[in-house]
Amino acid sequence: MNIFAQQSFTKQDLMHWIPRLIVVIIIAQTLPFKYIGAVESVNIFTQLNMEPYGRIGIAIIETTAIIFLLSRFYIMGAIMSLSLISAANFLHFVKLGIIVNDDGGLLFFFSIVVIICSLWIVIYWNLMKKKKKNVTFDLPDLDDTDF
Repeated sequence: MNIFAQQSFTKQDLMHWIPRLIVVIIIAQTLPFKYIGAVESVNIFTQLNMEPYGRIGIAIIETTAIIFLLSRFYIMGAIMSLSLISAANFLHFVKLGIIVNDDGGLLFFFSIVVIICSLWIVIYWNLMKKKKKNVTFDLPDLDDTDF
């Protein structure tokens, strides 16, 4: 018996797997630089007065978000990545600037992509939960209730 014969991806599967993989790939690309203490990463976190504990701490949280995004708890990973990247964007606007270390704004662009994909994951998850629940907000008649 072939265990893969019954498995097929539907459009709904792709609607939440593709953004999850995009977020994982983008975050995973920056993790080695944070963990090994690459010059670019150390420079960024030094500007933020967060070197080395902030760099390592954020790398650990990002690793946790990746693990969640690849598991059945992906909504937690999406919320974590959305929170981290929103804070990173805030710091881009306030302290770092759009272009950091002559990258042409590439880090900022990737952070916008992560925000869009993470938001999509959260919104799509909520839509699927509502669809499964069939939530109605009908109030009962006052004549039928006993006080």
